Amino acid sequence: MATPLPLRRPSLRTEGQPRLDLRFPLFFAAGVAALSLAPYLLAYASTPPGHHFAGFFFIADDATTYLAKMRQGAEGAWTWTDPYTAESHGGVFLFGFYLFFGHLSALLHLPLIATYHLAGLSGAFALVFSVERLARRLLEPALRRLAMVLVVLGSGLGFLAQMLGDPTLFGRQVEALDLHLPELTGFYSILAIPHFAWATALIVLSFLGLLRLADSPDWRSAFTTGMLMTGLTAIHPQMIPVMFLIWLAYQVVLFFWGEKPVLRAVLAQLATFALTLPLLAYNAWILYREPTIAEWARQWRHQAPGPLSLTLSLGLPLLAAIAGMIVVWRRRERGLALLMVWPPLVFVLLYAPNIANIQRRLLDALYVPIGVLAAVGLRSILGQLRLLNARRLERLLLPAFCFSSAIVLAIALRFGSGAFPEAYIPADTWQAMQWLSAHHEAGDRVLSSPQAGLLLPAWSGTPVYVGHYSETLDYFGKIGKVNRILQPAVSDSELRSFFAENRLTLLYWGPDESRASTFDPPAHRYLHRVYQQGAVSIYRMVPN
Repeated sequence: MATPLPLRRPSLRTEGQPRLDLRFPLFFAAGVAALSLAPYLLAYASTPPGHHFAGFFFIADDATTYLAKMRQGAEGAWTWTDPYTAESHGGVFLFGFYLFFGHLSALLHLPLIATYHLAGLSGAFALVFSVERLARRLLEPALRRLAMVLVVLGSGLGFLAQMLGDPTLFGRQVEALDLHLPELTGFYSILAIPHFAWATALIVLSFLGLLRLADSPDWRSAFTTGMLMTGLTAIHPQMIPVMFLIWLAYQVVLFFWGEKPVLRAVLAQLATFALTLPLLAYNAWILYREPTIAEWARQWRHQAPGPLSLTLSLGLPLLAAIAGMIVVWRRRERGLALLMVWPPLVFVLLYAPNIANIQRRLLDALYVPIGVLAAVGLRSILGQLRLLNARRLERLLLPAFCFSSAIVLAIALRFGSGAFPEAYIPADTWQAMQWLSAHHEAGDRVLSSPQAGLLLPAWSGTPVYVGHYSETLDYFGKIGKVNRILQPAVSDSELRSFFAENRLTLLYWGPDESRASTFDPPAHRYLHRVYQQGAVSIYRMVPN
């Protein structure tokens, strides 16, 4: 019988000790980044004639709004104004991640879409190297690579639910969440939404800073960790309270194990959280007191997924992680106890009442403790076998632990093959948006269909009346108003009044608008055509 390896062996540094070998994380990060970029390059190369690749596959509506936020940053803004709604409001510091990458785009003279994917690629490296540092601190060298692979590529068995047609069990539909929620797995986060991967990297680095302060408290490290957490606050502020509760639960476990807290270390750790308070307070103030932003926040719907769906979608890594938790508890592994308390606490918070309706957003980075603990649990279970058999079985099991990540990549490659026209913008629409980008005036706001309205702020920089299900206030109500006003029988005075009330200056008229209405823009004398190319025309409302 093989003896299980210790999770972490203390090592003494000597002058002859070899330098840290970062070849595996470097090649692993480069491979993951290349895999995440490949479908987009394929889609670009497969662009049908007369079209332009929009740049996104997954959650394309949200991703398009991120591009609009980057555009505001590229134009010099450090505050965000919602370009998808007509209500008057001032700029606020939200979505700082995308404002920053917009500034970077302008600095590097790169197209916005290229910088968006650069954010994703850099997120792959940030995530892999932060996890490498975590594994190096907490795990025996023999476990580190396995932990890194399971954190980044580990995924569940949600595809089984999809194969069965999302069946209903115990009155709840079982869904393939690992094929739908990018934040649930590392690779999907990198592939789909850049700020998810960066937020996870900052969470990991912040916890590493807190662990370092527990061992050797000093104010410089406390400040550095506080700045990392402030950066996280600018991306996902809801994770700061979650991290505090995780850290508090960790301290309770250590106290139960007989470790008394050191006052200096406790003060240094509290100082890191205190540094985030100004930005947290600002976020709370604007989300509840700034009228337009508060109304937008009330439209959020990020309720917790069903427990069965979540358990299935975490799959084999979760089962192995539970075994890892048992190992950590039995061996009283001090560092790994932090990861041991993380998943159970998040599960409790997911299903507790939440006034902001953002329970699902608390899943951020959950795959990190699950992946690391899964490596511990899997190696412990296999350690009961002969060494050769254990290695063979581990190689056989590893693809099963990562299977949904392979499915997500296959879906992306299928999208990238050019088989889905939704990923492409017709040439007439693209040219019209490029023209509008160069010729719109300050204060312009566009009336269009919601389909064009989603694209216009991102690709032309012009705000719209309706365009995004969440960022347009009263989205469906405004679609109804557009349908009522764009009717052949509407009078010039009614049209002018509607434009004036909603601070609209331009009418975008393309294929989607023509299909939805028999309204005839040239029949209205106050609409002056300023652009026409192919199937798209743009009209400006002119005074008497």
